[in-house]
Amino acid sequence: MKRILITGSSRGIGLEFVKQFLEKGSFVIASSRNPHKYEELKKLKNKFQENLNIIELDVSNEESRDKAFESISNQLDKLDLLINNAGVRFGGEKYSDALGKLHKEDFCKIFLVNSVAPLMMVEKFLPLLEKAEKPIVINISSSSGSITRRTRKGGGFSYSSSKAALNMITKALSVELSDSGIIVVSLHPGWVKTTMELTKNAPLKPSESIEGMIKVIESLKTEDTGKFIDWQGNEFPW
Repeated sequence: MKRILITGSSRGIGLEFVKQFLEKGSFVIASSRNPHKYEELKKLKNKFQENLNIIELDVSNEESRDKAFESISNQLDKLDLLINNAGVRFGGEKYSDALGKLHKEDFCKIFLVNSVAPLMMVEKFLPLLEKAEKPIVINISSSSGSITRRTRKGGGFSYSSSKAALNMITKALSVELSDSGIIVVSLHPGWVKTTMELTKNAPLKPSESIEGMIKVIESLKTEDTGKFIDWQGNEFPW
């Protein structure tokens, strides 16, 4: 049975990851800032009581990460898969951070959640990952983080640069952890219709994206570490 920790699990992509991994018989730790107020997670807990643990976790807060690690390490001796899914598109502003309307505080908040927090999560849970037979870290990235594909105007400075930074963190971690056998990959889920801003016209349902990404995750080999891959298994340009 795989032991899986998923951040940002209360809705959207994270929630769908929880559903599909539970259906595959995995033991899932679903985490989010306010997990107990979401009915979908409650329903899943009723259905998969033995295989689902729901915990409170603010990935951007060190004390919260510490508490989560203590709770999980008291329950599990190893972790097979860490999915860093928690993320934000805006830092508080109500516009697409166009040039001339940028706010340092909002920019920093997005980097804290989207870029710094995933690295801190890996650092915190490394002792459990190292004990797994084939440990994997998945950083949920975005096509917006591809520097190569940035060819049009439209603002989005904070979100796109935070995902580009996350991709660099993925690559750096893959090198740093190469001797430990931990596979670290950035995954682009496609343009998915979720509760996140600006996705109402997205062509992909969460179920389609997650089904594809799980296939990718299950097929990963040691030589794939450090790659940027999309939900269909295609290598994506940095």
